[in-house]
Amino acid sequence: MTNRVLHVFTAMNVGGAETMILNLYRAMDREKIQFDFLVHSDEVGYYEEEILALGGRIFRLPNPQLKNLRAYQKQLLELLRYNQFCAVHSHTHSFSGFILQAAKKASIPIRAAHSHTTSDGKKETLFRRFYLSYMKWILQKNTTHRFGCSIAAGDSLFGKSADTIVLPNSFNLQEYELRLLENSSQPKDTIIIGHVGRFDTVKNHPFFLETFYHFKKKHPNSSAVLVGDGPEKDKIQDLIYEFQLQDSVKLLGIRSDIPEILSTFDVFLFPSFYEGLGNVVIEAQAAGIPCLVSDTVPKEVDLEMSLVTFKNLMIGAKAWAEVLAEMSEIKERPSWDERKLKLKMFGYDVTENSKFLEKIYSGS
Repeated sequence: MTNRVLHVFTAMNVGGAETMILNLYRAMDREKIQFDFLVHSDEVGYYEEEILALGGRIFRLPNPQLKNLRAYQKQLLELLRYNQFCAVHSHTHSFSGFILQAAKKASIPIRAAHSHTTSDGKKETLFRRFYLSYMKWILQKNTTHRFGCSIAAGDSLFGKSADTIVLPNSFNLQEYELRLLENSSQPKDTIIIGHVGRFDTVKNHPFFLETFYHFKKKHPNSSAVLVGDGPEKDKIQDLIYEFQLQDSVKLLGIRSDIPEILSTFDVFLFPSFYEGLGNVVIEAQAAGIPCLVSDTVPKEVDLEMSLVTFKNLMIGAKAWAEVLAEMSEIKERPSWDERKLKLKMFGYDVTENSKFLEKIYSGS
């Protein structure tokens, strides 16, 4: 008999948490464990077609708000009781408390909350503080397993004293092993500065563009590549024209060939305001790319291969551009054997993590 696990997300679009779960889903023994997904959106998400192809199901409930919370709870309980899931794994940050409270009422034995960030980015108010405090209390009473993509992400949601399992956002190492960075060994006329991430405020794309603007003035043979999409896209496009970089910055949209794209970068630039971990920095290191990263990103992102440099955003984009110039000169890259060893050592092998989760979901 196949055990079915319900993962709860806002939507199944491209994002660090969603991609991580899809990586695990692809690697999972689906004769033993099948994933289903509850989303709070009528929009068909980027990953939904693949989920259905893998044998998963998509359930939809209206976006939970204060005015419809009682009706939402009733629908959620009906869904949980009717489908007999062996586990519920919620990725909705503090709202996971509400989800897992319902899962406990439905007698679901495995109830996991997963923190993927150090902040939900919402404005702090008196009501918000009360809400977060209440939800953390509910989480403590109703979860059987607490996961964080980093120590900082786990601490932010569950508290420092919580028994949190750090589960790295693992991925298929073979995708990187098959690409031995042939591009990096070939002479190029252009220095490529790259970024992969949702076009959202937290990713700090304006700082990226300002840094590249200063870098470009001294390195006219350079270009920038931005992979992703999101609500800040129009603002980013406007800034590209404001900095007169329209001939030097490429927007590639959402892509599935991230290993290939990363292998073309000379430096990966990641000036986020905050991150749960910053998994794409891990992937950049898997591709052997030097990374210039804001010091608000958890230090766990550094795989100790001398590829990650942390800098404070307060020193300004011009100073970042100077560091970027130094890093663009780096030609020595760790061998694939060294990278693979570090990735496995730090827990980023999706094959091992899928086996680990399989045991948890099975209650063994």
